Amino acid sequence: MKKILLLAIAGLAILFGLLGLANSLSQSEQPQSTKVVAEQESLITIWRLKKAVAKGQSLEREHFELARLPESEANKLGVEKNMQFELKLGSVYRQDLQAGDLAFSERIITPQQDGYVDFVIAPNRVPYAVVVQPESIVGGVINHGTLIDVLSLSLPTEYSLESADAEASRKRNMFVTPILTAVKVLQVNKSLIEGSRNTAPSTEVSLILELTRKQVATITVAKRISELEVHKSIGDYQQEDLHADAGDVLSNFKSVVEFRADTVTIN
Repeated sequence: MKKILLLAIAGLAILFGLLGLANSLSQSEQPQSTKVVAEQESLITIWRLKKAVAKGQSLEREHFELARLPESEANKLGVEKNMQFELKLGSVYRQDLQAGDLAFSERIITPQQDGYVDFVIAPNRVPYAVVVQPESIVGGVINHGTLIDVLSLSLPTEYSLESADAEASRKRNMFVTPILTAVKVLQVNKSLIEGSRNTAPSTEVSLILELTRKQVATITVAKRISELEVHKSIGDYQQEDLHADAGDVLSNFKSVVEFRADTVTIN
């Protein structure tokens, strides 16, 4: 009986041993799993157009959308880092663009850049530069796109109203009259003129105007025979509202105005 019990225990021991060996062998045959961490690609910010635009068209905020693309995809479009985009007032497109095109800086021109006038001037118009002193600009800030009136002052500002009676005949010729109304300013350039030992530094303003050829001829003559003042146009009004002569300033001076056809002559 004891012998049978010993044989049973031995058999169980052998059985458990075989089961353990089998389990060990099965685990060794299974490949160890390796955790593969996929490297996430960085994103790049781009600005692109939502609609087609034309050469010379003004930029509007609603033309653009912001997007973030994987670096590899952005690189294929020619972008290697986040695009910086600043919408400057008055900027226009240098070329026709389609929806989805990127807003590269070389595709846009601002009012401060050379050549801007070529993209904004209307057909059959001439760009004409008028140099004026800052104090000659009346009626608020004048910028690109502003409509202005150009007035002619018949006598230099250095001429004094306290002149001798012998100069009374010259007073008869003092008048201000509009020569151009509601003309468009294409560009404004400001430059600092360095002072000398006897003069202080000053600022000179150059206005690029959009004119017809007839208007160019008119303002060219006006520059030769008078001083020019620039007024910001405020809308529809009669040209007579911009006209004044010595009789409007000196109460004891009576000017004679002679109308000839469509011109006004002051005697």
